[in-house]
Amino acid sequence: MILSTLFALLISSSFAHNGLVEEGFLVRDSNKIFLKHIQRHKDLVVDHMDKKSYEVYGPHGLGTWLESMGADITDLAVIDGLDEKAAGDYPTPEEISDQLLKLSQKFPNIMTLSSIGQTREGRNLWVMKISDNPTVDEVEPEVKYIANMHGNEIVGRELMLKLIEDIGNRYNAGDKDIIELVDNTEVFIMPSMNPDGALKRQRGNGAWKDLNRNFPDFSTQDNRDVPDGREPETKAVMAWQNSRNFSLSANFHGGTKVVNYPWDTTRDPAPLTDLIVELSGEYASKVDGFFNSTEFPGGIVNGNAWYEVDGGMQDWSYYYHNDLQVTIELSHTKWPPYSDIPQYYSENAWSLVRFLKRIHQGLGVKLPDHSPSGKMTLYRLINGQKQKIGDYKISGGEFYKVLNQGVYEVIVTLDSGETKTTRVDVNFDLLRPNGNFLSLWP
Repeated sequence: MILSTLFALLISSSFAHNGLVEEGFLVRDSNKIFLKHIQRHKDLVVDHMDKKSYEVYGPHGLGTWLESMGADITDLAVIDGLDEKAAGDYPTPEEISDQLLKLSQKFPNIMTLSSIGQTREGRNLWVMKISDNPTVDEVEPEVKYIANMHGNEIVGRELMLKLIEDIGNRYNAGDKDIIELVDNTEVFIMPSMNPDGALKRQRGNGAWKDLNRNFPDFSTQDNRDVPDGREPETKAVMAWQNSRNFSLSANFHGGTKVVNYPWDTTRDPAPLTDLIVELSGEYASKVDGFFNSTEFPGGIVNGNAWYEVDGGMQDWSYYYHNDLQVTIELSHTKWPPYSDIPQYYSENAWSLVRFLKRIHQGLGVKLPDHSPSGKMTLYRLINGQKQKIGDYKISGGEFYKVLNQGVYEVIVTLDSGETKTTRVDVNFDLLRPNGNFLSLWP
């Protein structure tokens, strides 16, 4: 009783959504006897829940506390460490950096490599930009992929490297679909948000912090979109997002096979949930273990219906930045043999490219240079009736939003008060000039 009380005081005193994940355990709890007690402690991380078990992460002492309650547990470090040879075959973060540099040098006509910041241990957070004019900030839809934010979930990092190389090879070979994508889009790929954790095969970053519980969360008290008190990796992603106009994105994890869609933090439906379900289902429809899943119908799941996540990147991206993001769990094994990676890429290759192309199912507006900020009000026209989609602030001269296919009325108002109204037919069409950006001002 004393130990349990002391541990409860310890974890309740930690910063919200910024708890330590120094220990992790698989808890076998088919009747969910211990789950509610665990979830009372908001700094404990519950992950990968299924009918019989779930994972729990927290500070040192977690295992002792769980055992004191009588929980049936197995140390995840033991499970993850069963195949040490598999771990040894993977590249180090420094080797990943070298691979990315070589890819940027191999495809300089469509790729440029840059760092958006450093990790807690000083490693670069590399991002590859892919576009027909990679050194120019063009008025085109922007889409991003982020992988390996949990250091012990490695498949996404490797698939991002293969995707970058695949796009480069197919572009140079004259592949029409890839040329259309690259020539009309600005694609950004971050293979590893947590290279420190990847080197150590641990979930958290160099300070043992869970980066996917470290973002602002609109449903909790940590609801201000500011970087104060967050990890350097989180701050870097937040600053990067503020500097861009991302409208569609995905982050990649491991531990099961499913596309998880917002919201994670509340039961309330997210805006345009039908569109999110459509995009998620399309990704899952071509991947073995997703579309034929016995656990997740159709290979997709609403995040909160699965289990609640507070401080996640997915909800932060969509709520605060209009960047529709899903979370894609790629593999049941978090660290499979390196020789399995080509098969994982083969299974996901079509869906990875298709999701990027879906950025073109939307509309955008470019404001005049003399008035680069304002707002846009958007209505969908259905059977002659106007259904309001929302009001959106425009800054930096451009705005873009992924939408359901259909007819929309767009009202753009500059800060000067000048207003223009138009109607546009949104469909999935890569061939529109200027990537579906409206030319309301000459």
